Amino acid sequence: MSGPVMHVDLDAIEENARNIVGFCMERGISVTGVTKVTCGMPAVARALLRGGVTSIGESRLENVHRMRADGITAPFWLLRIPPLSEVEEIVTSVNISLNSEIGVIRALSATAEGRDLVHDIVLMVDLGDLREGLWPDDILPTVREIFELPGVRLRGLGTNLTCYGGVLPTVKNMRELTDHKKRVEDTFGRGLDILSGGNSSSLDLLRRGKMPPEVNNLRLGESLMLGRETAFQTLWPGARTDAFVLKAELIEVKDKPSVPVGETGLDAFGDKPVFEDKGPILRGILNIGREDVKVEGLTVLDEELSILGASSDHLLLDLSLRRNTMVVGDEIGFLPDYGALLTAMTSSYVCKEPHHSGKPVGKDRPVLELVGSAMDSIIPGTDRSIGEILEADLSILGSLSGVVRVGTGGRPASHSSVGRDLFLLGGGAGELLEYLEGGEEDRGSLGLVWLTSRPDDRFMMDCFGRPGLLAPGNTVVVGLREAGKIAHEIFESRRLGVYTMEDIDLLGLRQVMRQALHRAAAGTRGVVLRYDASVTDGGNEGLTRRETYLAMEIAFRSGLLRGVDLSGSLPPGDVAAAESLRRYAAAVLGRKILGYTGAL
Repeated sequence: MSGPVMHVDLDAIEENARNIVGFCMERGISVTGVTKVTCGMPAVARALLRGGVTSIGESRLENVHRMRADGITAPFWLLRIPPLSEVEEIVTSVNISLNSEIGVIRALSATAEGRDLVHDIVLMVDLGDLREGLWPDDILPTVREIFELPGVRLRGLGTNLTCYGGVLPTVKNMRELTDHKKRVEDTFGRGLDILSGGNSSSLDLLRRGKMPPEVNNLRLGESLMLGRETAFQTLWPGARTDAFVLKAELIEVKDKPSVPVGETGLDAFGDKPVFEDKGPILRGILNIGREDVKVEGLTVLDEELSILGASSDHLLLDLSLRRNTMVVGDEIGFLPDYGALLTAMTSSYVCKEPHHSGKPVGKDRPVLELVGSAMDSIIPGTDRSIGEILEADLSILGSLSGVVRVGTGGRPASHSSVGRDLFLLGGGAGELLEYLEGGEEDRGSLGLVWLTSRPDDRFMMDCFGRPGLLAPGNTVVVGLREAGKIAHEIFESRRLGVYTMEDIDLLGLRQVMRQALHRAAAGTRGVVLRYDASVTDGGNEGLTRRETYLAMEIAFRSGLLRGVDLSGSLPPGDVAAAESLRRYAAAVLGRKILGYTGAL
């Protein structure tokens, strides 16, 4: 690795969401899943939605835009109270905003009305934590004016506790919140359908059965990410605390004294450091520091190691108990608390790598499914179909545990998840889309690396016109030479990754494919490789045949493949095209130069 990495286990986040959201739903409480600590990582939002949250909460509009562009269509709440300067962006970007200033609400009203929109509002009430919210005496006058404003709709009341003043949610202040709601409804004769009772610090009150039944929403972030409620920092029963693991590399290992030698003063941060004299110790230095993370919030996974301190760029460890096992280049893992997670996720120097707990397909010798109508095509001059030839030809590959020919009509009835096994498609773009649709829980769970010189406008519209079928942020085009108007607009609006032939000339195909696969795989259950024959033209303007084989080989070695679509290289009844399909299929599924050679 080239720097510190935050590993994000999406399955752990989804498990936590199912656990905690299920508990809340049984008590009549919907959950808004808060993604702000991950800077709006789309893969995390998808994990939360799979786990049952009904909406996504964010504090930064940039993060909302990122998730919207990545195909996430769930309702969005803006959690940070809006500034006047952003009202136009807010009414067009989020469904609900938390508000406490009538001047801002007036501006939201005027802006929404001018756009023929209705923007929903949750009015925040300050119950003593002294962060955002109306003081109780101001609630009724403010509500009265909101009800008279066009373009906005008051959905309910909310509060926030523990974030600034450390005030805990209690039966008393939660009852006070419900009383304010009843007073509003009685005064104006209008019902409010949301009573948002706070954040993860409210879970302890809920667990003890003390939450008033009128509270029907919580905005949860830390509990879903780190598996603990935040009033007393107790672990939630059955929740996982390992969804985020920060790893850094040892860059120096040396025996040194435990106390500095010489006259000491203040350190780089103006503090007077204090040292415990342990005699000579084995000290390790990691490639991470205070510029990257809140060091005090880190817990070393290896209990035999301990943190000595940190400077801007270096973290120092006592390695003495692992003297004979630690060497330069080793990775050390840490569990972050919320403060450390927040700083690491916002640091541009820490790489973020979302992943699923399951092992990559390439490591498991999967069953290969041969899918698509073209698999039934008979090769001229033979009595065998392409599917029969490939089934026999590919079955001897050591990377596969078996080959099954599905044939016409896309996926078999038993295929419930696109991530279950590995497929090779020979049919057409429509059949790929049909196959990818899978179950609802799988939508957006695959990345796409598309080798093509000119993207098919219809395929792109079908892919990204259906939210969640493929994640735009995990879609990368490689080998582009030209793009039509529709493709260009989709590239711009959905933020797809693109590597042109110029990029390949400058960076080299190996580097481009590695970067493309890494981007496509981030936060997904694997990658589909789609190949269009147009990208290979013998090296005139596109790839040579050898470069095409290399791209296939790199894709196989990545261990990330869930599927391969070679339908763009297979005109029906074309013997030469069928031979190319066999060779490309063999390369992308693990054929070596000194391995089998096979023949049609």
